[in-house]
Amino acid sequence: MALIYIALSIGCSLILAQILKLAENQKLSVLHVLVSNYAAGCLISLWNAPEWGGTSFFPETANLGWGVTTTVLLLGLVFIANLLVYSKSIHRVGMGVSIAAMRMSLVFPIGVSLFVFGEQLVSIRYIGILVALASLLLMVPRIRTKSISGVSDAWLPVLIFVMTGVADTGMKVYERLFSAQISEDLFVSGIFLVSFLIGGLVLLKRGEYQITWKEAMYGVVAGLVNLYSSIFLLYALKMMPGSVVFPLVNVSLVVFGTFIGVWFWNDKPSGKQWTGLAMAVVSIFLLLG
Repeated sequence: MALIYIALSIGCSLILAQILKLAENQKLSVLHVLVSNYAAGCLISLWNAPEWGGTSFFPETANLGWGVTTTVLLLGLVFIANLLVYSKSIHRVGMGVSIAAMRMSLVFPIGVSLFVFGEQLVSIRYIGILVALASLLLMVPRIRTKSISGVSDAWLPVLIFVMTGVADTGMKVYERLFSAQISEDLFVSGIFLVSFLIGGLVLLKRGEYQITWKEAMYGVVAGLVNLYSSIFLLYALKMMPGSVVFPLVNVSLVVFGTFIGVWFWNDKPSGKQWTGLAMAVVSIFLLLG
């Protein structure tokens, strides 16, 4: 069952990526789509939460404790900030460096799963993790760093590396520490609410008070798949070690994302990237072993 949840999470993430790419191609504001996405995801997740609708909903949620509340606030900030920094980093320091930083952040949740929560794996899975990390490096597009105009630009990939790692690690922390206190749906709805509020404040600061109908519709669809990519990931983490789930999801996204890019967007991977793709497939079998 864990593998089914992993497959569903991967599928939702791939659909989300294509929605955002379509939005960019149609010259829609990605931030408008993201804000709409978090609003829709929050409402859908809240509606599905088992805590919702009962007379004890507000007393229970008001007494969740500082640990859950802090985690939700932190992840809500990180979720939307990471996407905004990633978009800026692509333009300021180049796509190759930005993607490399995001993918290699995988070491955060793997490290926390193994060394903090003490997960034990068979030897072949440790090999699979190493092969997965190597394959991700090979899959990175040719790194052509743009001229860095200041210290702030140099920090952009570092921020991506840290924030992506924090976001993934937060999911593992929830599964181990807070899943008995709050349902997956309510947890994710809280994260999306914080992301929506932060995104909304950014729009207000920019003086962007209107979201088009098309941007809102893209946001609703994106919110649905974005929500369930997180929900299914949390379900999988309940059934399988995080040190296996995270590399499986990450590597599979790269593999299938590459094929989608080739088939639908006319991407042309280099020989090095095809080698990385082959290694990624091998790592998947090792991790499943």
